[in-house]
Amino acid sequence: MRCQFVQLIVLAIAYSVSWDPSTHAQVPAMMFQAQDSEVCSLAPLPEHNRSSAPQVTIAELVFDGNLQLPIEDQNQLSESLKQQALSGDVGDVASGIEEKVRSAWQNLGYFNVQARADVRVLSSSPVSQRIAVSVRVDEGRQYRLEKITFKGNEEISNPQALRSLFRLKDGDVFARDAVSQGLETLRFAYLQLGHINFTSIPAAQFNEDQQKVVLEIDIDEGKKFYINSVDFLGLDKRLSEDLLKDMQLNPGKVYDQRLVDLFLEKIIPSGPSDASRKSRVHQQLDERAGTVAITFDFRPCPVE
Repeated sequence: MRCQFVQLIVLAIAYSVSWDPSTHAQVPAMMFQAQDSEVCSLAPLPEHNRSSAPQVTIAELVFDGNLQLPIEDQNQLSESLKQQALSGDVGDVASGIEEKVRSAWQNLGYFNVQARADVRVLSSSPVSQRIAVSVRVDEGRQYRLEKITFKGNEEISNPQALRSLFRLKDGDVFARDAVSQGLETLRFAYLQLGHINFTSIPAAQFNEDQQKVVLEIDIDEGKKFYINSVDFLGLDKRLSEDLLKDMQLNPGKVYDQRLVDLFLEKIIPSGPSDASRKSRVHQQLDERAGTVAITFDFRPCPVE
């Protein structure tokens, strides 16, 4: 076995323990906070490009069909949809509602659910609409997970290690969001091992008699990348050198997305523009050499 899953845990713990914020007292964190809080002004959209679609409010929403879903769950979903901001013409709104309804039922195991929304306009003005919606739902069968299998995995050869990344257990209702979350966790595990181009393709095999699903995940690990260089923009040379000494993203090491994320969390304080952290890091891959050049951009308005 080339890689035990425990290595992922050790990596996470080792970095969290060894990174001591007090050792970065010399780094002017407030400088990053001030820069990060500056707003890069964008040119206003031309008048003809601005959205003129009215805001849509769902005043009434009911579900129709031979439904097994408890009425309490139906009411909860109805209230949730009523609170969502919608806009566009009636056809677009109906399509959006149908997708949200399908997603909600799929998260309860009704994977082949069909939904058809009929929309009636109660009142309308140039800027707003009130609508009543009736959704015809054909639930189909409710499925449970039989098992998850993997193929194409070499770096993490232990299937149980991969299986533990999915909170969806054998026998659980086959929930769409739980599968998506597991796939994202799987991707992040491989990103910690240098597989920047990792992809996975899930395929569901349905057993109609037992109403169970076998989920097979086809893994393409891609090449393992090593760090070629780490550069900083917007910092003086001495400060850049100090950061390079302290961080664990050193040239020659395997690329680890977790270390990149933790580094940014430590350096850039959280705030209203916290989501902009990802715009602070740029990667240039050399596919042939299997290396990545990392650039952290701490200028007031980082370039995308």
